[in-house]
Amino acid sequence: MALRGLILSLKEMNTAKPEDPERFVMEDGLTELLDGIYQYNVQIINLDMFQADSPDKLRLILELHRLKPEECLLIGAADQTLSLRGDMRIAAVAYRNPRLLGQKLEDALLEVEGFDEVDFYFLERMYQREHGLPWTVIETKRCYLREMTPEDLDGLYELYQGEGITDFIEGLYEDRKKEEEYTRAYIRNMYSFYGFGMWIAIERAAGNMIGRAGLNLREIHGKPVLELGYLIGKEFQNQGYATELCEGILQFAAKGTEFEELNCLIEKGNEISVHLAEKLGFQWQEEIKIQGKTMQRYTKSLHF
Repeated sequence: MALRGLILSLKEMNTAKPEDPERFVMEDGLTELLDGIYQYNVQIINLDMFQADSPDKLRLILELHRLKPEECLLIGAADQTLSLRGDMRIAAVAYRNPRLLGQKLEDALLEVEGFDEVDFYFLERMYQREHGLPWTVIETKRCYLREMTPEDLDGLYELYQGEGITDFIEGLYEDRKKEEEYTRAYIRNMYSFYGFGMWIAIERAAGNMIGRAGLNLREIHGKPVLELGYLIGKEFQNQGYATELCEGILQFAAKGTEFEELNCLIEKGNEISVHLAEKLGFQWQEEIKIQGKTMQRYTKSLHF
């Protein structure tokens, strides 16, 4: 599935002052969005041109434009407009227009107060979240990192069977059903709430899953900290993939989180990970106990 239709009422986007009802003013960010979205093969459906006062009428409008509800996203500044979706699987973003008072704007993926940061890629991600499609989060020269899906479990179980993979990291559940339940809960809670997590690493050239890498939350000395984690499959090791992926994650953490530093927590004896941490510029801080294991804590400032 792909985003092919953007539904909105331009009248609702009017930000002119109430005492000047004859004027029409639209935010610059929204103007740029609407001017440029055609290049992504997205149709704009302006509800002002139709008497769309019910989900059935909206469905008919989409049929006339040869669009399926699940191919569309709606931007609504009024509760009535958001309710037009009915039971259709149309993604929705709410716009808090200061001219339209008393709107609850419930049941939307996200509420925005302006369009400075709203572009096609923002809408595409909201669309993907509505339909449970994984986001591609980080791209490097040879790889990309995307969100995990339950369909990745076959590949992950295969990776975790590699020699030495679980010497210093926790393995997957032996019970496949338990791992599936954990994975679905992780996707639902971690990605949506925090905006990061452990992602799946894909090699561009062949499309192979080569491992997983990303960011975890830990508590150290009573405070939440951000932790770098990674796993590279046995057959893909010693090819520079771990360094490449971790460098990409460092850049993401600096720009995409509010943490001041990133942590590496490495079990004592894992010299390969120590070498990588030092190569990436992490500095040793202390030796601590976590869940009964002796860990070496390395940190790196994210302000570089």
